[in-house]
Amino acid sequence: MYNVLSNKKFINTKTLFHAFIAATGLVSVPLHILFSPDPIVSITKFTIHSNIIVALLFTVSTFILLLKNKESRLLNLLKHASLLYMMVVLLSYHFLLSSGGEYSGIRVITNFTLHYLIPILVLLNWIIFEEKKWQNYTSILYSLIFPVLYCLTSLMRGLYDGFYPYFFLNPNEHIPVGVGSYGNVVLFIIGFTFVFIILSFLITSIDRGIFKYKNRISYKVKI
Repeated sequence: MYNVLSNKKFINTKTLFHAFIAATGLVSVPLHILFSPDPIVSITKFTIHSNIIVALLFTVSTFILLLKNKESRLLNLLKHASLLYMMVVLLSYHFLLSSGGEYSGIRVITNFTLHYLIPILVLLNWIIFEEKKWQNYTSILYSLIFPVLYCLTSLMRGLYDGFYPYFFLNPNEHIPVGVGSYGNVVLFIIGFTFVFIILSFLITSIDRGIFKYKNRISYKVKI
């Protein structure tokens, strides 16, 4: 009986936590865009796209938990990928992009929620609430689909109208608004791809390690 009540409390807490992440994203993204001095530029950012993905995934997950249904393998893979995107958003902004812009008014708050709060909440969710499973390392390749498409789309748009959402994708200008050549753009993309792969590998390895450890403990208890 205690285990049943404890599990119910855990699920309820997880549902509330997911709902909070979803609500934070659903509020922060529109406000960040609407109060931007140039909303058209704002909607091109990887941060915005990644937070939209998180908001939608955690909204779906919240409803699934409320309906007491089991989350599908696809949803688990997508949440795994969203954690990766959030970690890249946090790290790249903090170490590479945070000095590149000034924010005022409500965008001071939304900038914090989109670059720091939501990524940290998604990380905490993975640590505390997500069931660790035996993830295949091929999931790393699936996680790269969105970032690769984002880079290709941004470069193709840049060829068309000269606009690039980030300086490291701009081959036509020099630092701080560009990187001076397509060769340097390729180097930046390779660098980011390496970061994505390493982070995804770590997340997947931790999932596998915890899953294996729990199974070993469970096996010993049964014996």
